[in-house]
Amino acid sequence: MRTSVLIALTLLAVVILGGVLTEDAMRRVSDMYVAAAEELRTLVTAQQWPRAEETAAIYQADWEKRVPALQMLINHDDTDDVTMALALLRASIEARDIPGCLQACAQLRENALHLHHRDAFTLANVL
Repeated sequence: MRTSVLIALTLLAVVILGGVLTEDAMRRVSDMYVAAAEELRTLVTAQQWPRAEETAAIYQADWEKRVPALQMLINHDDTDDVTMALALLRASIEARDIPGCLQACAQLRENALHLHHRDAFTLANVL
């Protein structure tokens, strides 16, 4: 009986620790891409197109490296939304379309925030 309780408590601790670590990782990724959206919005409004193209390409390449690992932890639809926002943003930057860029930056920001909030280790998400 004591062994079963000890095993159950150990497993509970592992699950809680895993949830906390996953939530922290998602928060960091989310914060990084929210900051990316703000940085790119600033570059676009200043019409610094070459720098915006370079910065967007760097963020998109970084995202593509992260996606396989992220898709093991979170919903594919959420990662696909960020992927699509980055693609739309790059296309809008290449077209020098300020309204399109601003819309894509807003989508990227919202989708990146959703990564964290959807998987935050909160009572509402656990239940």
